[in-house]
Amino acid sequence: MIAVRSATADDCAAVQTIYELSLLEASWLPAPAKQNTAFAGVSHGEVIHVAEANAGVVAGFVSVQTGDSFVHHLYVHPDARGLGVGQALLNSLQVWLPQPWQLKCVRKNIGALRFYLRAGWEEVGSGESEHGAFVVLSFRQSPNLSLQPTCASFAGWSAEFQR
Repeated sequence: MIAVRSATADDCAAVQTIYELSLLEASWLPAPAKQNTAFAGVSHGEVIHVAEANAGVVAGFVSVQTGDSFVHHLYVHPDARGLGVGQALLNSLQVWLPQPWQLKCVRKNIGALRFYLRAGWEEVGSGESEHGAFVVLSFRQSPNLSLQPTCASFAGWSAEFQR
């Protein structure tokens, strides 16, 4: 069972590790974009939830800008991929985040783009950034509930992530 809950100060190290591992693996990401490895610096003010595939072990996280229902980051630890962690994180959004949801995905990030399209996200725009060509994806329907997470309280994220 995958449990999704609000991130706490105790999750900072695990979230940072998953973020760093994801940057290292991102062959599609330009080298300058990989220089800022401090997750707190790229997620200031966002609401963060973590997923545990095994009790007490953070397997992934989602970071959201709640004002516009924008999913800024969604990462899964390499050892937990294929277990439904990413889908559980998306499913958890329906408990607390108004739709439609939006995100940007770099076109060269083929694995992530396939994941979102399979999960029912639709392309609604595109553009260019320092990371390359991207698509804007939107989600306006009920998510795949086959991996319903257990959702703990969603009180927001801890100031510890800002340090």
